[in-house]
Formats: sequence, C-alpha cells, structure tokens
Amino acid sequence: MKIFYFTTTGNSLAVARAIGGELLSLVSAASSGCVEWEDNEAVGVVCPVYFGELPRPVSEFLDRVMLRAPYRFLVLTCGSTPAFAVADRHGWDYVASIRMVDNYFPMFDVARQVRELPSKHVGENLARIVGEVGRRAVKRERVTFFGRVAGWWMRLFPLSSDAYGRFYTDGGCNGCATCVRLCPIGNIVMKDGRPEIGERCLTCGACYHNCPSAAIRYRGEKSCVQYRHEGVSLRDILKASGCRME
Repeated sequence: MKIFYFTTTGNSLAVARAIGGELLSLVSAASSGCVEWEDNEAVGVVCPVYFGELPRPVSEFLDRVMLRAPYRFLVLTCGSTPAFAVADRHGWDYVASIRMVDNYFPMFDVARQVRELPSKHVGENLARIVGEVGRRAVKRERVTFFGRVAGWWMRLFPLSSDAYGRFYTDGGCNGCATCVRLCPIGNIVMKDGRPEIGERCLTCGACYHNCPSAAIRYRGEKSCVQYRHEGVSLRDILKASGCRME
C-alpha cells in the first residue's frame, strides 16, 4: 500500500503513519516527474484541508497523475470541518476526515486549540479510520450542512491575495534559512539575511510553526504559539516539504 502525504505541521503525517504502508512525500512525488503510480493493494492520499478545499499542491498533483490500485482512499485532517474537500471528484473508494488541532493562526488561538484537543477524540476517530481502510471499506463522507455553509463562506471571502505580506521576522531571526527549506512550494528566499515570502504563499504554516527560533510572525495572528504534532520532528517536516535529507 502506498500513501502520499502532504503535511506542514505533522497532523497528516501522523495519520498516514497510523494507517501504515509505504509513505511518500507528495511534494517529492510531484517533483519526480512520474505521472503514474501503481500498487497492487491500495493507494491513498492524506492531507490537510485549506479553506474548505484540498491544498493547491495536492489538487495539482491529483490532476496531473494517475493513481492505479484496486482500492483508493482520501483522508483529510481539519480543525472543524472538511467542508467541500470531502467532495473531491478523483474517484475515491473511501473518503473520511478527522478533526485535529487547527493550527491556522490567522483565525484561531492555537494554544486554545491544543487545550481543547481531547474533545475531538482523535484516538478513537483515528482507530475507526485505520480499521475501515484496513478492511477496504467503501464509504465516502458527505458534505454536512455546516460544512456547506462554511465552505461557501470561505469561497465568498477567501484569504486576501496580499496575506503573504503580513508575515515578518522579529529580532530572534538568526538567518538559518530553515524556512527556505521548509516551504513546500519553494516560495521563500533569503534577502539580506532575512526570509522573504513570495506572493504564491499558501499560508500553510510550515515556516511559522517550525521556525527553530520562533522568529516568523504574522500581523493579526490570534496567538503566537507554534504547533507541531508531538509525534513528528522538524526533520520529518523538512522531508515532507521535499527537502533532501542526508
């Protein structure tokens, strides 16, 4: 079984690990140039939900490649609702979402999200998903009423196109350039010893949450707390972002 995972703070990687199989960084797979992936058992994608949709790198990957397997599944990690992401039309046999810490700092107090995590029953829901994928259940989660309302709200009021300009570095930045290596779309460059984020920014949080000096900040952030799944290391995130590890 092959699982392509896209993650910037570790939630989706933790879920992919729990499901098991051969784990492949979606960013690395996309850059490989291979347009057909095959497995004689199953192929899956595990990724977060961004503004009620699949992350742009994930949707672009799925539009470009062919995933061939007897069983194909999509598992989504989200903070409250997967909205329209569960309605993805790439021919999945199984689609499910799991609520975890919402680390989207422009809208949520991350510290509060971490405190309230027990109410989301992550362990119980993850065990259900692992079991259903393991027995090859054919089941597709539907868009709920709340998800539909939230999804349309996010489509009508998308993140401002100049949101990338709200990022800045405080005095703690030491110019280590880890953020450059972390960005899954190669959208950060160093300029005069400081990171500069380009306009293609996904606001995925990879740089913000994983900066070793916690020096990357965002004007209007709801909290200044960094989050990375407790079972995932910075090295794991770097690998997920397509960085070649020695």
